[in-house]
Amino acid sequence: MACASLRNQILEMDKLMRVLVVEDNLDIQANIAEFLEPEYILDFAYNGDHGLELALANDYDVIVLDLMLPRRDGIDLCKAYKNEANLQAPILMLTARDTLEDKEVGFAAGADDYLTKPFALRELKIRIDALAKRPKIKNASSLRYGELMFDPTDNIVSNGSSSRPLNNKEAIIFRLLIEAAPNAISSETIAYKIWGEDPPNSGALRTHVYNLRKILSSLETCCKIETDRSRGYRLKESSSDE
Repeated sequence: MACASLRNQILEMDKLMRVLVVEDNLDIQANIAEFLEPEYILDFAYNGDHGLELALANDYDVIVLDLMLPRRDGIDLCKAYKNEANLQAPILMLTARDTLEDKEVGFAAGADDYLTKPFALRELKIRIDALAKRPKIKNASSLRYGELMFDPTDNIVSNGSSSRPLNNKEAIIFRLLIEAAPNAISSETIAYKIWGEDPPNSGALRTHVYNLRKILSSLETCCKIETDRSRGYRLKESSSDE
């Protein structure tokens, strides 16, 4: 009976989401623990070095990351995690900095969502639950589709014989497209990944996609970025007779 009970407890724990909270304010840590622990398995780190160590050593569903941390700040931790982790959990960044420029820096570093302090614990939970539904990103030194190869470290797209550099926003868009190819990615998802909750008008995204199309055209590749008016954009390999 005792073994069966223990086995059931382990199975129930396996169903719980595992969340890493990297936060140096012990009061905030305690509040988060009290509110979330009945429904999540939580790990806590007080500084950036320990946070990165835990993030790379364990498989988390979501990482909640404070921006200002001892030893290693949230931006550096986020960049290091995105570069080194084989299977990357989505990152929710916490900060008292709420300007659009601060958010842009966070998203450029690899954050998936942004929550400004002070925040309601219920909103934190809602955002964690939403992020946990996203598929984890597989890290790779290069991503391939058809004849195209994309190096996410240097933001270089190539077709074997020639290559072109991408700026940060173009790289974000192209990575989403090549990871999903040949499936479509919604315009809303792409805009959120670049600008968060404060996207500019839709013309800005169309401009970046137009520039990407010109870059692919210069590579003389049969892979094209198609517009799906009901879904968004997709990277698709066209046959020679199309």
